[in-house]
Amino acid sequence: MPDSLRMRQIHLDFHTARDICDVGVDFDPAEFAATAADAAVDSMTVFAKCHHGYSYYPTKVGTTHPSLTFDLLGAQIEALHACGIKAPVYVSILWDDLAGEQHTDWVITSRDGTTRMRAPLSDHSPLKAQVGWTTMDVATGYGEYVRAQVAELCARYPVDGFFFDIVWVEPNYSPAGQRRLREAGVSLADEAAVRKHARGELEAFMTGLSDLVRKSVPDATIFYNGTVDADMAYSLPAQTHIELESLPTSGSLWGYTHYPVVARYARTLNKPILGMTGRFHRAWADFGGLKTVSQLEYECGTILGAGGAISVGDQLDPRGRLDPAVYRVIGQVFRRIRELEPWLAGARPAAEVAILGAAERKPHGARSVVAHTPEVEGAAQMLLELGVQFDIVDPETEDLARYPAVIVPDGHVPSTTAAARLDTARRAGTHLILSGTGAVDRQSCRFVLADVPVSTPVPAPTVPSYFRPTALSPRRPELATDYWYAFYDQAYQVKPAQNTQTSGELSRARYTRSWEHFTSHAQAPVGETLRAPLTVTGDNITYLAAPLFGAYARHDYWVYRALVEQVIDRALPSRLLRLHGPAWIEAVLHEQVTDGRPRHVVHLTAYHPRRTGQPVPHVDESALTAGVRVSLHSNGRDVAHVYLAPDNQKVDWDCDADTMTVALPPIGTHTVLVVEYEKANMST
Repeated sequence: MPDSLRMRQIHLDFHTARDICDVGVDFDPAEFAATAADAAVDSMTVFAKCHHGYSYYPTKVGTTHPSLTFDLLGAQIEALHACGIKAPVYVSILWDDLAGEQHTDWVITSRDGTTRMRAPLSDHSPLKAQVGWTTMDVATGYGEYVRAQVAELCARYPVDGFFFDIVWVEPNYSPAGQRRLREAGVSLADEAAVRKHARGELEAFMTGLSDLVRKSVPDATIFYNGTVDADMAYSLPAQTHIELESLPTSGSLWGYTHYPVVARYARTLNKPILGMTGRFHRAWADFGGLKTVSQLEYECGTILGAGGAISVGDQLDPRGRLDPAVYRVIGQVFRRIRELEPWLAGARPAAEVAILGAAERKPHGARSVVAHTPEVEGAAQMLLELGVQFDIVDPETEDLARYPAVIVPDGHVPSTTAAARLDTARRAGTHLILSGTGAVDRQSCRFVLADVPVSTPVPAPTVPSYFRPTALSPRRPELATDYWYAFYDQAYQVKPAQNTQTSGELSRARYTRSWEHFTSHAQAPVGETLRAPLTVTGDNITYLAAPLFGAYARHDYWVYRALVEQVIDRALPSRLLRLHGPAWIEAVLHEQVTDGRPRHVVHLTAYHPRRTGQPVPHVDESALTAGVRVSLHSNGRDVAHVYLAPDNQKVDWDCDADTMTVALPPIGTHTVLVVEYEKANMST
């Protein structure tokens, strides 16, 4: 992790419109720094230029905010550095209202001919899926304007790093943009080609800007916010690390399931990651909105569990004074994290399952992003709830054989190269799990993988269909073998190959509901059996005839998770970790070596939602959870110490063969269990 990238960061938003008076008049550098230091903050991002287009220092390139009478940015950096706190600098990139007013030829035009700006006479906000600020084209003179301001900042201040905000591919159909497309030989009618060209322009801009920073400040951190999605790999050479903006209480933009999923992809990209939540009740600029300590502790616990450093978003009042109440809440959480740092430094998350990261373009506010499919998200949600340690990997990744199991989600067709790597991993002992039409070529309708132990999948004749398990689950006794459970999406009929193991049975509904044939309120009851299996297992490969992963994302039916748990148990008889407790406890295993002694560090984050009429669950209260046990695969190593960090509270445990089980005392929002082994090579 770069020295300038710290564990306990604040992202101090400061977007201030021209009609705000008295900017910075209450700023007291000593109070500012003391408030941050007392809250155990070790890095704070401070603003050079905001979305409104104004700068917060005496700039010769841009425009200083009209009511600011001193160098606020410089004073913040000096005050924070005096306390040993890093101060990365924020610069808004694509959004700049002032530059758009001054240079209309720099503004982006959408494909439909509208200008990418806030609708006139409106109060539109990106938090409501609207265009909130004027969107600029970095391939015009605006790119030079930004570079000149960044060069000015590098020359003027002791820069720790840059947070470049609002950076994503935004095709420009303005007259100037159309001219560039024609000069490049790109057809305006080819939307994919236009986007590819725009991405090339953005990539060139990021490369040039990062080169400028690295030449001026070689040790500076560099991050481009807005590039983080399932297609982020192109932007990585320009960045030192990845910050995952994910304010869960914001509603449709993120939510509580976003960070745990996207982090498990980002952490495979060989860059340090940092998770960003917010102190707000809702989202950015929620003045008067404040989380409870329990709520912020939960959100920070999920960030730490997924292997990230922490950034908490705040917004500075225009007058320049930090809110003491905000930093009392942040301080309670950050001081505990500071105590936990000996068990965080150098620790790496373990993973035994890889989910191939199939992706598609989806809306995200007023723009679109390349996001993982519901099948990937459903698989991730299942594994989180089952305590299975997993990564989400690029479909073209080369080192699949390091994972004991790989999930190929429904609908994902690996390329020829990826299919060969999957076959190689399976021959080396990796267990492949295919779902529905996963790995089925859309034209030939044949599997692109070798030795899949079933015939070509044929859609079941009705939607929904039904299935019943044929084997009892030792951990899910309520899963009945004499009941036909509904599968609400399209299932598939297959014939198993010889020498395979099958489980479960599919049946059709009596008919698919239509205007002509319907009964009662919902689907027709179970009909004749299809005499087809639900799962088929061959040599290191299992096929699921009901695409349970995407269906779990769409329907959240506990039965689907219970069935996948049986498949995982067969594929991974020696799990790294087993959680004996409710599914709303997130259990994540890290590996760490300290003074030559290996240890396991388990983050247990307990999600305590209360009922609400809002779309986002409220987790602002916490309670102790009793009766939780954790089993770890010790791999024959001798256990030296078992305790809870940071207080070194010893806990009871016992060992059976290669499995040790810890009986935990009642646990709170975020609990860290540590198992230290005698000195030996760590191997899981």
